[in-house]
Amino acid sequence: MNVKKILITTDLSQYSLAALEAATEIGSQFGSKLYFLYVVDAVPAKHGTHAHESENADARRRAEDQGKKRLEEFIRENVGPGVRLIPVVRMGSPVDEIRRFAETENVDVVVIATHGWTGLKHILVGSVAERVVRFSSIPVLTVKPYPLRENILKDEDIESELHLR
Repeated sequence: MNVKKILITTDLSQYSLAALEAATEIGSQFGSKLYFLYVVDAVPAKHGTHAHESENADARRRAEDQGKKRLEEFIRENVGPGVRLIPVVRMGSPVDEIRRFAETENVDVVVIATHGWTGLKHILVGSVAERVVRFSSIPVLTVKPYPLRENILKDEDIESELHLR
C-alpha cells in the first residue's frame, strides 16, 4: 500500500491531536503529503435583496478568514516545527466537506479523531467521525485520543446513561 496523500481532520480541539499524531507517523513512513482540514460551519443565508446577498458573501468571507486564523493559531501552538502540513479551511457541513475534499484531492486515507461520546449524547448529537466512516468512499482511520482510551464503554454505562437501571 502506498499512501501519498493523507487528510487529517480537526475541529481545533485537543482530541484532534491524536489524529494528527497517527497521520504524521504514517506519513513519515511513506513520505506523504499531509492535508490538515478545518471546516467552518456554513453561515446561514439571509433571504431578500441583492444587498443581502453581498452581506451573506461578506459574512462567509469573515467566517472563513476567522477559521484560517484559528487553524494557523492551532498549528502554531500544537504542531512541532518538523511537521509539514498543508492547512485547508472549508465552509459547510463538516461531513460533506471532508468527503468532498478527500474525493477531489484523491487522498489515500482520512484520519479523524473520535470524541468518545457515549449514551444519550451520542444518540442525540451523533458523530462526525461515524458519519464520515459510514459515507466515505475512501478508507478512514479513526483514532481514539489517549484520555479516552481508558474509558472503554461497558454495557453498564449505556444502561446507566439511558436510565435503564
